[in-house]
Amino acid sequence: MGTIALIVYRAAPLLGVFLSQLSARTRTEIDDIIVPYLPLFFRTIAAVIFLLKAGEVFLGASATALLGLIGGAGITFGLLFKDILSDWFATIVIYSDRLYKPGDYLVVSGAEGVVQVVSIGIRSTKLRLVARDSIHSMPNSLMITGRVENWTQNAGDTMSIGIPIILKIDNITSEQVARICQAIREIPQAHEFFNKKSVVWFSGFEGNARVINVRLFVNDVAFFFRGWDQLNLDILKILETEGIDHLQVYIRTDPQGYQNWQEGKS
Repeated sequence: MGTIALIVYRAAPLLGVFLSQLSARTRTEIDDIIVPYLPLFFRTIAAVIFLLKAGEVFLGASATALLGLIGGAGITFGLLFKDILSDWFATIVIYSDRLYKPGDYLVVSGAEGVVQVVSIGIRSTKLRLVARDSIHSMPNSLMITGRVENWTQNAGDTMSIGIPIILKIDNITSEQVARICQAIREIPQAHEFFNKKSVVWFSGFEGNARVINVRLFVNDVAFFFRGWDQLNLDILKILETEGIDHLQVYIRTDPQGYQNWQEGKS
């Protein structure tokens, strides 16, 4: 047994090279993270086998008793390093479920605004905060348990980013509501980066306020901030034309595609 352990220990680098070549055929990104650690894994296994055999020979203890001792030590170390282990398993989940990849734009709870995935490590994901152009690292365990919205992965056939806006305007007539809704519906026709299937509707009342819901989409994440800016400017011009200078505006961004809205999902 000791001889086998020594052979495995010596051959660990060769086994790592063999498995790296084998993994190259699978073309999965998680292989690039796991493969460098394979030689260490094999050497650890070999060392454990050697220690078991040595303990049995020199200490007179049975392999079962030694396994129990090592198992207890493993539980202790597991509790000490549970955060590290949870990050490792989270990395596997991220790659296996394809939650996101480098280059994707996300909205992540705990991070400010829109972020872009720079790289995915074995323990953490490096994010670029778009608003401040700075780097923020997030443990992978939080990336799978927190709320993550992937703006790059889209449910529809064509990429789109939603800019839902809720207007609440006091003391306006039905004619004004109709004109405002129609004018907002015409905004996508004037700008090529807006999707033409965006929708606007008068949803009712809140107290004395007339509530208008706006659902406009930009065709590419690269035009998101430009579209957001242009939409607000166009709405402001419409309200100025109507002589309205007091209103409440609620903006909530959601990465929802055309197909979602066509199917009536919200």
